[in-house]
Amino acid sequence: MSAERGLTEVDLSAVPETGPVPPVRVTGVSRTVLANGVAVMVVPRPTVPRVEFRLSVPAGAAMGPSAAAAELLAMGIPLGTKELDQAQLAERIQDLGGSLHVSQDHDRLYLQAAALSEAEEDLYQLLADLVMAPEFPAHDLATERAKLMEGLRMARAEPHFPAGEGLGRLIYGDHPYGRPEPSETTVRRTGRQALLDLHRRSFSPWRAQITVVGDVEPRRTQARLRRAFSPWQGPRRVPGLPAVRAGGSDEIHFIARPGSVQTVVLAGSSGPSHGHPDHVALTLATAVLGGGFTSRMMSNLREDKGYTYSPHARLSNHLLDGLATASMEVRNEVTGAAYLELVYELGRLASLEVPREELETTRSYLSGARVIMLQTQAGLATALAQVRAHGLDHRYLERYSEQLAQTSAKEVMAAARRYLAPTAMTTVMVGDPDAASQLRALAPVRLVRGAGRL
Repeated sequence: MSAERGLTEVDLSAVPETGPVPPVRVTGVSRTVLANGVAVMVVPRPTVPRVEFRLSVPAGAAMGPSAAAAELLAMGIPLGTKELDQAQLAERIQDLGGSLHVSQDHDRLYLQAAALSEAEEDLYQLLADLVMAPEFPAHDLATERAKLMEGLRMARAEPHFPAGEGLGRLIYGDHPYGRPEPSETTVRRTGRQALLDLHRRSFSPWRAQITVVGDVEPRRTQARLRRAFSPWQGPRRVPGLPAVRAGGSDEIHFIARPGSVQTVVLAGSSGPSHGHPDHVALTLATAVLGGGFTSRMMSNLREDKGYTYSPHARLSNHLLDGLATASMEVRNEVTGAAYLELVYELGRLASLEVPREELETTRSYLSGARVIMLQTQAGLATALAQVRAHGLDHRYLERYSEQLAQTSAKEVMAAARRYLAPTAMTTVMVGDPDAASQLRALAPVRLVRGAGRL
């Protein structure tokens, strides 16, 4: 009998067609507000015997009296309580089969934890103690302070650091969103009492949100949360941030970094955040521009011209606005040519509708990535915590996928014209000052030398 009998030839060069992206549905949502103001959302997802917990409070990097205090607050929360030091806290979390992590964006601080569902009540009690009375022990805080200073030293050695700080100052001015990273001196001077004061002012149950997703029964979970977090007290009012009055510049701000072999190019503008009518259209526009390997920046600047390896565009979401950016690192000798191609792509996106096939590919990618993320307990918990921080709820996640599907090419072009057109973008570059001469025929250039501020 022939060894080939029964075999079927398969053409591996053919790309399989993708099926329709399933709709996002967040079901079984239960909400309540504790007597002290904590807003609770519980979503049962018994896929695995775990519980995912998210708590957010208005203690983001832009909210404190200084950037140093805000960042050290987030680093200091996991250092323990009066009853449990850092090592004991880590051991208790491990005993619960869980994890603990604190993150921070400009607006809010997020405490993220998980445990086996059988340890749900113990997890809540442990976290409530940590939220209500973190200890910030002096010895451990000194270690975290040293880590922050070392991280800042390493970051400042990279050209992306001054580019990001410069763009923030140009767009946001004196607004806290544009506040630079702390100096080593400020970090060194920020002590335990400053963190206790900031914790007292910002960790308010009246502005706190708890999101629980997992193998839970909503009524029982609410009762357990009530027992654990009801003793939490704090100010009813927490100062917010002022409105964003975004600025910009028509000059290229070139920060001199003699000896650099590449130029960092960073262009950006203030745009809409979650919930704004333009947000979904701008998300699609930035994805078309530089959101992946099939994006226009990748095809033009990398694949065709070979100017850069990983050009990228993204929309970052603050509470009060969104920051649309396009970035790349290019060889010194093609700084001007690469910038010209970026301007071309921004102008093309703002003046011509995205072809149907290209838009559908981008739409499918964004929708599919979101569906995959929301399939897990952790992904759904994080997404819900983030949209709730923006004053939205679970229905936004469902509508978002629908809006992605319904947003037209004309709407994408209009959003690009409003927020991504070359005249809307502010550009900062960091590199060898000799490369700046290539740009003078393309746009006004301001060369910043030494420690000059933008």
